Amino acid sequence: MKIENNKNWKPNLHFFKEGHWINDPNGLVYYQNEYHLFYQMNPDDIVWGNMHWGHAVSSDGLHWTHCPIALFAEPDGLGYIFSGGGVVDQRNTSGFQEGDITPVVLSFTHHDKDAVQRQSLAYSSDGLKTFHKYEGNPIIDNPGLKDFRDPKIIWVDNLNQWVMTVVAGQCAQFYSSSDLKEWNYLSKFGEGFGCHDGVWECPDLFPLICADTGETKWVLLISINPGGFNGGSAMQYFIGDFVDGVFSCEDKQTRWLDYGTDFYAAISFDNIDLANKKRRVIAWMSNWHYANETPSSSYRSAMTLPRDIELVEIDNQYQLKMSLIPAFEELRQGILDEWNYEQAGMYKKISSPYECHLSINKKEIKDEALIIEFSNESDEVLPIKFDVKNSKVIFDRQELNWNEKDFGRTIIAPIFWKDDMLNIQIVVDNCAIELFINDGLTSMTNLIFPDQAFSKILIKSKKFDRIEVCDHSLQKVW
Repeated sequence: MKIENNKNWKPNLHFFKEGHWINDPNGLVYYQNEYHLFYQMNPDDIVWGNMHWGHAVSSDGLHWTHCPIALFAEPDGLGYIFSGGGVVDQRNTSGFQEGDITPVVLSFTHHDKDAVQRQSLAYSSDGLKTFHKYEGNPIIDNPGLKDFRDPKIIWVDNLNQWVMTVVAGQCAQFYSSSDLKEWNYLSKFGEGFGCHDGVWECPDLFPLICADTGETKWVLLISINPGGFNGGSAMQYFIGDFVDGVFSCEDKQTRWLDYGTDFYAAISFDNIDLANKKRRVIAWMSNWHYANETPSSSYRSAMTLPRDIELVEIDNQYQLKMSLIPAFEELRQGILDEWNYEQAGMYKKISSPYECHLSINKKEIKDEALIIEFSNESDEVLPIKFDVKNSKVIFDRQELNWNEKDFGRTIIAPIFWKDDMLNIQIVVDNCAIELFINDGLTSMTNLIFPDQAFSKILIKSKKFDRIEVCDHSLQKVW
């Protein structure tokens, strides 16, 4: 494949690593008033391989500073450093604390040259400046499975213990520990629930309080590849209870966290005090179907903007919604333009990155679809169609010039309603669009690789209330 070098596909709003391949976010912790993002990284190339843990730090979760590599691969030892989580050990249960500095413990999978996967620990006792692999690794040996990885740890109050979730084949297994070093098997979950059309990966278990009912439910996130709602990689989730170390799901409905093709391996931050009303996450913004072949020649892959997950009740059924974190609003440089239905059919010119807000009453639109069309000076067109009658949104990448590996296709998602208003938020960066409908009841994340940035917007409907375009063009946050 010929890779063009003159395209501006570098994100302005989304985190990436120049000159490197990155994938899954790892070890997300909030520590000493800073966000720490660890992630899968190849230090030698822009394709997957030679997995280390990269590291970046941020005061707001949006503006990131690159740090030195945190965890190095051991190809001739326990292996490469695959995905996992991180916890701030406030109680020093691990005994890793030195002086008065609270230790941070990272859990990850060692993947050796024979492809055997085992769970291991690393820790920092100096405020995440240096990292040490635990001399007792691995902490959980492989039980004879090909896929046994991605440990994510959480403190569970009613057990007064740590609980680790690990994917094991096409199930999630749960373990408990009092010191983060010795682990006891609790239970497993998965058979007969959700989608099993691909490998399960990157689990995350946590409680959430529903704002509508006040009830606490447990949420289990699972990434799957392939088998996603729109093909390739995707994330499903389960809602239920976690009692005495056993996760039980309310029903067998398959639920998808994001309906785009480029939201994967999201995990949540440890140590953010959101009172169990929200859970803050970052996801890898790509898809294994084409991740190694996207056209940028100077980097491959980026992260989504950080989001808050909330539990809501719709039609007497629980589901999740996602929204951008409050700090994102502070990036707005003001309103570049806004117009009403009398200006429908007129092109508006804008510079990337930017954010669009649009609201419409579905009783007004009736059978007429709302189409927001993005285009550029290269005559590439990307329409997003909101089919109110059938409660679905259609994101059409067919007319983009880069469409290899089935990239150029239509991507469909359901629209969920809480009232009669259709509220739309669209964040447009050089290489990606993040779409939120009705306060995040539906989210859709999709990569785009146009020859030029989308600089024109056209609204094909005369029924909307207004559209507002917010300027982010002065912000380069990575």
